[in-house]
Amino acid sequence: MQNLTQPRRRRLGLIVAGALAGAAQANAQGPLAAPDAASVEPLQVQTVTVNGERARDERGALGALGNRSDLDTPFATASVSSQQIEDRQIATLGQVFADDASVSAQGGTYTQAAHAVNVRGLRLDFTNGFKIDGQPFQMFGVELPLETVESVQLLKGASGFLYGFAAPGGIINYITKKPTSETLLSADVGWSSASLKRAHVDAGGRFGAQGRFGYRANLAREEGGTYNGAALERQAASLAVDARLTSDLTWSANFLYQERDIDGAVPTVSLQNYPARTGLPAPVDGRKDLGAYDSSYYNSTLWMGATALDWRIGRAWQASLSYGHTVKRIDSANETLYLSNQRGDYSNRLAPFYRPNLTYDALQASVEGKFDTGLLRHRVTFGAGYQTLERTLNPESNLSLFGPATVGNLYATPPVLVDTSTFDRSIFYKISEWTHKSVFASDTIEFGDHWSVLLGARHVDYENLNWNARGASTSRYNKKPLSPSAALLYQPTSYATVYASYVEAMEDGGTVGTTYANANEVLAPLTSRQAELGVKVDQAGWGANAALFRVKRGAAYADYGSDPRGVYTQGGELSYRGLEVNARADLARWLKANGGVTWLDAEYKATSPALIGNRVESTPRLQAVLGLEARLPQVDGLSLYANASYLGEQEANSANTIQVPSIALLHAGGAWRTRVQGRDLTLRLQVNNLAGKDYWYSAGSNSLQIGAPRTVSFNARIDL
Repeated sequence: MQNLTQPRRRRLGLIVAGALAGAAQANAQGPLAAPDAASVEPLQVQTVTVNGERARDERGALGALGNRSDLDTPFATASVSSQQIEDRQIATLGQVFADDASVSAQGGTYTQAAHAVNVRGLRLDFTNGFKIDGQPFQMFGVELPLETVESVQLLKGASGFLYGFAAPGGIINYITKKPTSETLLSADVGWSSASLKRAHVDAGGRFGAQGRFGYRANLAREEGGTYNGAALERQAASLAVDARLTSDLTWSANFLYQERDIDGAVPTVSLQNYPARTGLPAPVDGRKDLGAYDSSYYNSTLWMGATALDWRIGRAWQASLSYGHTVKRIDSANETLYLSNQRGDYSNRLAPFYRPNLTYDALQASVEGKFDTGLLRHRVTFGAGYQTLERTLNPESNLSLFGPATVGNLYATPPVLVDTSTFDRSIFYKISEWTHKSVFASDTIEFGDHWSVLLGARHVDYENLNWNARGASTSRYNKKPLSPSAALLYQPTSYATVYASYVEAMEDGGTVGTTYANANEVLAPLTSRQAELGVKVDQAGWGANAALFRVKRGAAYADYGSDPRGVYTQGGELSYRGLEVNARADLARWLKANGGVTWLDAEYKATSPALIGNRVESTPRLQAVLGLEARLPQVDGLSLYANASYLGEQEANSANTIQVPSIALLHAGGAWRTRVQGRDLTLRLQVNNLAGKDYWYSAGSNSLQIGAPRTVSFNARIDL
């Protein structure tokens, strides 16, 4: 699969745009026959919105639990809708859950860590922690196109029972836009700092007898200069179709494509050579271009295709069969700045990562239904899944080009360095292949009017094979764990739930990063256990959820005893204990508020003696958000929004010798909805980092990112 040249990409855009316009015109020529709800009712996955108004009977797909409302789910969840994404002009994963006090970004949108987010102090697993319409996707280095997304759902905590192998931070599931019941055609254009321009077209509808066939297509393009000196070019396209084969059987398919090319460096800042017990240098203006190599770049390409059959078997039972195929490629040459003192002096390293391919295939079948045994009411889900992941790599991606011992200073003009390497980019080898087979079952047993018990388990057969550049086997893991889960739920009313849950899980050990002495070593799987006590309330005018949780997880950390570059290793245990509270309320007919706070105690347990009792790096003790939304009655269609966030001090490394200061940021924006010549027009303005504050944020062990500066975004959308 070769990269598309610029002319070919533009032709692709014209072809898709023409297809969208043609489909919309065809539907506009005549009214569609309304589907007969009594005879045609396909199974559809709805979004679950935790923070915001919603109907309490909406359902969301939750792996081995099947389709559940949030109040029936004994785990903490959150969801952000496409309207919230559009109104706040969210363009990055790091901004999606800005209203949730348990989520924080660990990566910059123009870096290889664009995917990195922490939930409850735990970074999500980029191999198993992200889904697209429930299909697994290897997320490393990717920023997915949010123009194609209907909602982004977050399931917090250990999820082994629900989905199989994954880190205990949680699961993020991108729900792509699906066919609409009414004809839809909209277009929007936007601009943001410094000179990024965006355009997007969205079309959907149904056709055929009784609206039997549906489609939804999106096309997006973005190009221009970023606030920190890079040049971005991106194009994305998605298509969703379905066919109501019978009144009980629906076929659907989804396709997604994106190519995102960044020219110019947005370096990561490393503390591996930084002196211990030394305060960090003053933060750098986020607009500063620190790239030294003119040849640095970061390009990503992704393809996703999925298809499913949903079958309603009578009134109480339904079944589904789905298959997904995703391909992702990264082609990059990244700079890392190694700080050497508080004055801001650094050495520079250019690391190539030439076109590795990651290919995911996933097949899953499930059945869910209800039945009674005497006074007990059962809601069961059972099924099986099969996944494979293959990763190829250029052998010279392990190599690096270092500048002089001291090459530059954060506050001075970056030096000009030349890439003199002669890497052969045409050579590839298979570095890893893993297979994940599983069977799962759950039973929610209701007794009385208010109580229920959840019992469930997933059995996994996991095999991980790894090779070096010469084709020799380097490691082989074969684990067959059982991930059990149990929960007790009490629902005193139709709008409140109190629950206690327990789950065990395993996660892939991952591959060691290129900055360590044992780069590309594949680590063994880790075990985690989680207990959670929570309460959820969801009423029309207010809602709240709180969770007291504890997670015990196998430890992985950098050991600098034998090599100054550090050896990333495993051993011992990490303990995470915390309390999170999120709430929303209608303060007046025109004013809404939402807020949250998370307290977290995360430390090393039973590991290297030098680390026992230390705080886990990149985990703040306190995190809080407060948001207000006002719909001003004086101006019809005008809404204003403001969000303040606080992220407490964090340890920068496992030795706890360097601290990253706390961060407080303010964002604000607004949207005005009106009609022009019979068309709906929406104008949006968003300002992030309103005070223009310079700051560092922790991006993992011994790693920093430069905070984004004040950015202004404008968008105009018209519904045609």
